[in-house]
Amino acid sequence: MAILITGGTGYVGGNLVEELIQNQKEWGIDKKDIFVLVREESNIDQLKKLGVQFIIGDLKKPDTLKKAVKNKSVIFHLGAVVLDQSPPELLHEVNVLGTEALLDAFSKEKEAKKFVFVSTWGVYGYKVKAKPMTEDQPFNPTTDYHKSKVDAEEIVWKYHQQHNVPVAVARLPMILGPGDTLTTPRVIQAFFDGKVKFIGNGKNLFSSVQVRDAARAIITMGIKKEGNGSVYNVKSFDISQKDYWITHMNAIGYSDVKIPTFPKWFAMFYAWTKEVSAKIKGKGKATLTRHRVMRYGNTRVVDTTKLQNELNWKPKYTDSKQVVKDSVKWLEENNFIDYENKKVLLLRRWEDHFIKNKD
Repeated sequence: MAILITGGTGYVGGNLVEELIQNQKEWGIDKKDIFVLVREESNIDQLKKLGVQFIIGDLKKPDTLKKAVKNKSVIFHLGAVVLDQSPPELLHEVNVLGTEALLDAFSKEKEAKKFVFVSTWGVYGYKVKAKPMTEDQPFNPTTDYHKSKVDAEEIVWKYHQQHNVPVAVARLPMILGPGDTLTTPRVIQAFFDGKVKFIGNGKNLFSSVQVRDAARAIITMGIKKEGNGSVYNVKSFDISQKDYWITHMNAIGYSDVKIPTFPKWFAMFYAWTKEVSAKIKGKGKATLTRHRVMRYGNTRVVDTTKLQNELNWKPKYTDSKQVVKDSVKWLEENNFIDYENKKVLLLRRWEDHFIKNKD
């Protein structure tokens, strides 16, 4: 069973490749059947160490995808531009049109058994009720990134219904764990810069998934025959805003720092002024936005009953505080935190290549 993985040089994709290799017998696969789609300029040093095979291709170049999917049985499609600050046209080109081109090529393969599309819980938006959201939660995307995922999901279902492509969709919440170069570094830098605030009383909950749990859930959707035509929420745990901030704070030795508290209405108003200011000054998208306030200030949790019941999947990393600590520890062990100068030395910027080198 030949497997193609897009986004294999990314955080979740890299862990997915490692999981497949480390537990080949469990998943019933052979290392020689694992292929990773990479761009010519991709950093593949880690993947080389794992000994997987590479196929040169680009989601922006449909012709390269035809060769990539040839004789493949399962595709794990994780490749995407994920930064909210990315231009809408770039998000559409890679996340939407790239998904369509990949599906179009795969739909012609006789060996096609499952196309797993990795989406986000962001498709539900931030204005949701304070109760667990099931997979039939209405879409209400807030950011351009989330909107691109909604559009891509629609394409996935079109190919499933009109071309009989076996598919499954994974909706992931905030992703944490060792190797996180996006969320945890930003939180730590925010503490260094004195920008962390409690929004409201801090008791609101939001879901998160440990990266290896995410990888195992995605693989389960692709390897098992069950789940064709289904979408699944994935999570490892729910954590409160208060515990999230304080666990980070303690992990970096800032336990004596007092985190200021602001009413949510004030935080929303302040974020709105930042958005307006950025627009007037022509600086693009503001770093602080109302959706960021809602991201950390609203209760947003997903229900994973469907995934557990239908595919018999359960998370392994359910200790929320330990997962946060492990995320920070990994950064420390790799010397990515400069405590003396209060600076995080690593932030994920792989999308910058797309932005600076648009065709």
